[in-house]
Amino acid sequence: MLEVPANNYLWPTNTDKTITTLFGEKRSRRFHAGIDVRTFGRIGDKIFAVESGYISRIKISSDGYGKAIYLKLDDGNTILYAHLDKFQDSMEILSKKYQIEQKNNFIDIYFNEYDYIVNKGDIVGYCGDTGSISGPHLHFEIRDSEGKPINPLTNYYAVSDTLKPIAESLAFIPLDKNCYINGRQNYEILNLTPLEVDNNKSIYKYFLEDTVSVIGKFGLALNTYDKINQSPFNFGIYEIQMLIDNKEVYKINFDEYSFSQDYLIYKEIDFDLLQSTSKNYHRLFINNNSMLDFISKQSNSGITIDKNFHNLIINVSDNYNNKIQVQAVIKGDILHSPIPFFDTNNLSLNFRFPPKNIDFNLMTRYENSRKILAEYSIFDSTTFKFTSFPGNYDVLEYSLSKDGIKSLPQYISLIKYDPLRISGEFILKHFDNNIMLTFYEDEYTGYEADLIIDYKNRKSNIIKMKRFNKNELCSGLLDLSSIDNIEQIHIKYKTNPEIIFTKPFRGEVFNYTEDNFLIFDNLSITANKNSIYNDTFFWIEDADIQIPKEFSIISYPISIMPNNIPFKESIQLSFDENLGAIFKYNKKNDKWIYSQDSKNINLITNINSGNIFAILSEVKPPIISNVFPNNGSKYDAKDINTISFNIKDAESGINKNSVKIYLNDHKLYYEYIPYRNLIRATINPLYTKDKNLLNISAEDNLGNIKKHSIIFYKK
Repeated sequence: MLEVPANNYLWPTNTDKTITTLFGEKRSRRFHAGIDVRTFGRIGDKIFAVESGYISRIKISSDGYGKAIYLKLDDGNTILYAHLDKFQDSMEILSKKYQIEQKNNFIDIYFNEYDYIVNKGDIVGYCGDTGSISGPHLHFEIRDSEGKPINPLTNYYAVSDTLKPIAESLAFIPLDKNCYINGRQNYEILNLTPLEVDNNKSIYKYFLEDTVSVIGKFGLALNTYDKINQSPFNFGIYEIQMLIDNKEVYKINFDEYSFSQDYLIYKEIDFDLLQSTSKNYHRLFINNNSMLDFISKQSNSGITIDKNFHNLIINVSDNYNNKIQVQAVIKGDILHSPIPFFDTNNLSLNFRFPPKNIDFNLMTRYENSRKILAEYSIFDSTTFKFTSFPGNYDVLEYSLSKDGIKSLPQYISLIKYDPLRISGEFILKHFDNNIMLTFYEDEYTGYEADLIIDYKNRKSNIIKMKRFNKNELCSGLLDLSSIDNIEQIHIKYKTNPEIIFTKPFRGEVFNYTEDNFLIFDNLSITANKNSIYNDTFFWIEDADIQIPKEFSIISYPISIMPNNIPFKESIQLSFDENLGAIFKYNKKNDKWIYSQDSKNINLITNINSGNIFAILSEVKPPIISNVFPNNGSKYDAKDINTISFNIKDAESGINKNSVKIYLNDHKLYYEYIPYRNLIRATINPLYTKDKNLLNISAEDNLGNIKKHSIIFYKK
């Protein structure tokens, strides 16, 4: 049942109470500070003063909030309405006046308390699609007297919501090099199974089917989201509480926060999992985000448990107290599989002691192979003889279970693999505090191998590789000091002949308490002491990414790594090059995005995580289309109060400050709506004649110019 709001605010628009985004949800490098009200693709819905007060600020920009109005209420709160199509009439006229006075298309104006008083229910503007947006809607915020965003659905508004949140999976995260999760040293993502449903057939309990074996310090992250009646969208949740053995160890509550905490978004949402799965996993532990107002200060910063069984409970609630619960059993113990002797001649395994609760499967040598049950006979309780294997199912997998936990699967090659066929690639993965080097085999080999790390001082370190998965030979979690001043790595197989793979590494460990500087060929990386959360290993790799034919290549693509660790503040990349511009590769859209912040002697960009970059050039000018008024047409004076046109540049993008519009040699100030590639400007009637010349010019971000002129007539 919905609670009655404590404050009698009006709903901000003349649309129904349909929401597309909730308070506290993830946005790029920030939390969503309000709610988004759905307008169903319409532009022009009325926006009302939710309570009496005065207009304290208006702002027009091409990005961010776009066209926005700030209403300071008599109760001390401030309301922000963003992405407006236009202000109410008098404020719209005033905004045009300020554009002319300041000689700027984009303005930010503050007002005094008695300048523009509004009453509850007054129209203050109209819904639109200005600013950084993917479709028309109203972004609505409530900020308290200190300017902190507060959740509008806590005490101010109620929407129809009887649906429970949904939980999909639970991730276990190793937080030190002694941590093993189900025998592995890596993220372990486990799918949740519905346990119980209520009378409305809504799931309200989920569980993990198997006990999780975990030793060392670990953290948890939950993939969960909410649903709201008659809405197709997935929403953020309101509250998560985690208990171990009925003791609260974590709690997050999306009520209010400070904008100064936006940089902590990727410490609350797991950035590694966001990059690899495109899903939001809420980290249920404090990790450099103890200052975040959402999180209870008594929350854990990592968990260690003893060898007993422990009950894990996670309670998830939405804004209207619809709840679910996640249940799991965890055990601070590990089960090791015994290593038997395998006789390739008669396909038999011999254990020293009789194994109990053992499972055998057959697989192919390729990753993600499906499993089939292995057929075998048992002799003397320690010897297992297998029948012939079908086709290319020549890899035997076995694991044990005991005291509710399973061992890490072990693998045996049923035939000798030709070592000359061995192939694969090195991958270095960065964790919060550790790194791991992995060699991914194209085909399972069955051979053991050593990792050899060569350092710039000519010293070396040899590490026995562990097979955590069938096709992965891993170093295990290493301290960052293990790869500081690294020069190259080798994997040496224990085969005859000896097989060795080598990869050079260009990188260095940055200390988070110091300023750091690193040079690679024509590239320099600069980080100050506030740039990173923890000590971080930075390295560079060549990137084999196709460059579209529209571009000329000045400098080939490179990967700045790590790309799964968020930075606290921006890190500067500087290229010793003065041609072209820096572009960043967007893997999701398979597109190169202009990403340059400044250009002097060098090309400079500021980055918030690793990515792929290249220096490119292109000569195609922007495209100007759909110009109104039409060339050669005649209009009544009342029909030509606005000039509009579409402008687009698919390669480097439009330089928003480069657009110039002149009507009969009079400069016009405009609004730029990127979502529709639209420029529009209001015509001053004093500028028009019987015959009118309209001149338009614009540049892309590489300085390619497009000019367009038309003549139109007044009837």
